[in-house]
Amino acid sequence: MRRHSLAALVALALLTDALYAFAGPGTPCIKATTSANRNFLVISTEVIERPQADQPGRIQEVTLSVFPKEPFLNNGDKLVASQTSWTDWPQWTVVLNSQNTKPFVPGCPLVLVTNDGEFLIILNTQVFPEMTALRIFRRGDHISDPTGEGPDHGIPIKDLLLSEIWPQAKQFVPQMMTDETPEWFAGSEFDFSPDSRTLTFESRGGNKSHIRLTDGSISVDRSQQAH
Repeated sequence: MRRHSLAALVALALLTDALYAFAGPGTPCIKATTSANRNFLVISTEVIERPQADQPGRIQEVTLSVFPKEPFLNNGDKLVASQTSWTDWPQWTVVLNSQNTKPFVPGCPLVLVTNDGEFLIILNTQVFPEMTALRIFRRGDHISDPTGEGPDHGIPIKDLLLSEIWPQAKQFVPQMMTDETPEWFAGSEFDFSPDSRTLTFESRGGNKSHIRLTDGSISVDRSQQAH
């Protein structure tokens, strides 16, 4: 499977042993993402409270909807064109709100979706080593649902700290962040296994962590553990 990078490498400047200063553009707001094979599309929609006179409305809820590609099963109705079409109904959704997301609802969640549309990974931005870096959700109609929300909803598998997937994070993550600070994944790569059950994270330092999506367990390349 062809590897793909989630973000380009940014220039880093070391000021002191304890403080890093970064310069770069802010993270763009992504509203739609496809799987690597383009068989699935994830669309983000928001519910925003009514703005007050002196401040903009806050985001109350974000829904991530996973749409499969339209296969045109009736060959006579197939649209022959150099484009990709999507069904008009989501296979499953993930809802982020104040009840299941702390400390706030992310306005522009950055997501990865597996080639089989089974798993959705949400990346948190501008986090410190002991904060949640990513959340794993699985399509709900393929496993038991402890939430009781039904098969159309994603089931949370696990939240993983940045220090869990990147043990060397303290060496690279700044103690002070601004709006222009590149995210923790800048210069890193994410890659799914051919069976869409493992996510490999290769940090900008070259260390690799393999995340088993079915349970969130992590293994680190033995050659990397001493670094």
